[in-house]
Amino acid sequence: MIGGYLGAGKTTLLNRLLAEPHGMKLAVLVNDFGSVNVDAALIANRNGETISLTNGCVCCTIGDNLGLALHDLAERPDGPEHIIIEASGVADPGKIAHYAASHPRLVLDSIVVVADAETVRVRAADKYVGDLVRLQLATADVIVLSKTDLVGADACRPVQCWIESEVPDARLLATPGANLFAELLLGQRTALARRMGAGGDDHRQTFAAWTFSRERPLDGAALRATIASLPPAVLRAKGIVRLAEEPGRRFVLQLVGRRWSLERMDIDDSYDGLPSARSTIVCIGPAAQLDPARLEALFARVAPAIVPAAIAALLQREDRP
Repeated sequence: MIGGYLGAGKTTLLNRLLAEPHGMKLAVLVNDFGSVNVDAALIANRNGETISLTNGCVCCTIGDNLGLALHDLAERPDGPEHIIIEASGVADPGKIAHYAASHPRLVLDSIVVVADAETVRVRAADKYVGDLVRLQLATADVIVLSKTDLVGADACRPVQCWIESEVPDARLLATPGANLFAELLLGQRTALARRMGAGGDDHRQTFAAWTFSRERPLDGAALRATIASLPPAVLRAKGIVRLAEEPGRRFVLQLVGRRWSLERMDIDDSYDGLPSARSTIVCIGPAAQLDPARLEALFARVAPAIVPAAIAALLQREDRP
């Protein structure tokens, strides 16, 4: 779900997602796809209110009934891996996101709100539209600060601080020039080791990836508490883990912004060669903000301590000193 006030840069974000070589089949629902700048070379065909792209993506107008459009996409046998909805600039993206519950095959990944670095504070203070702008920001899991090149670093930092104080639980992405939108904003099942090791130097200069890996099953309660307490600098986290309470199963971790899930996966599913007994989690965030030492300390509590059998037996004795 992508929201944000009029002119914030939502369509620019959509254009970037469609143009990136992410290899995913996306369906994009917009109020008017005429505003989406799709390269003519990518268009396979146009059919009424739908544009089909050569990369498997599709753009559709929302029309009068968003629920019907979502139902149609969810029912398609060759349907998309992800559906992206661009909300109107005067809409509440939180309310629209409730449509994710309209079909059993749909689940809400995240609400991304685009904020114009040049005008967002002025808009938020406006007596006519201020309440709406603040409401949009409050619904966000991830806030993408756009048009930072127009204000400069000195003016951009106070805006970031203001957003962090207004929406302290949301993840703030203040580097929209980087080409990692698909990686950061979409809950994609990919080869973790390969994807994190790939990419050009430009990506590495802006973003950093920190990896947690353990051979033994993890403490499920401690892991959930750790995920919930991750610092805002962690914009994206994903992984495959084993839990001590169900060591025979693997679980998929997905985190985008402040929204996260930990769900069982088929025991026979392979994950591009990752050892089946190993738990691996990758956290992604701005290189200047991601703190490996802090992440190490947070995740240290999720691995149960190894207690030798003789000591364990002694601890269980009622007559122990």
